[in-house]
Amino acid sequence: MTDSPDAPRASPAPTDDRALVDEMLTTPSLPEPSFSIALDEPAQTFVASQDGVELGWVVFTEKDDHVILRATSILPAFRGMGYATALTRRVLDMLYVERKHVTVVCPVFRSFVEQHPEYGSRLGLDAEDES
Repeated sequence: MTDSPDAPRASPAPTDDRALVDEMLTTPSLPEPSFSIALDEPAQTFVASQDGVELGWVVFTEKDDHVILRATSILPAFRGMGYATALTRRVLDMLYVERKHVTVVCPVFRSFVEQHPEYGSRLGLDAEDES
């Protein structure tokens, strides 16, 4: 993964996942940062940006009304500010409104749902083990 917002998006390395999960578990509750989320359908990615600068994304696959959340990445310059938690929450909220069936493969989303079990029951989430 690269630090440049203009670089192509890639799936995060396991160390990136661990950093985001650790951030979600240890960062005190912060006010939700202001940013927008756009859907990049060809890339099957939700893209988070602020003032035109891409700061992170969620990679997914979708078939019919079933969405598999595969990976989350926040660029290092934007970590520790609550973006991982806010992006995770907002993507799950969007999928709930759209009445999608959701499977969680992404460790960041798994951690969030463990901390907020109401999301799991509300969305009827499935957790897949990639072992």
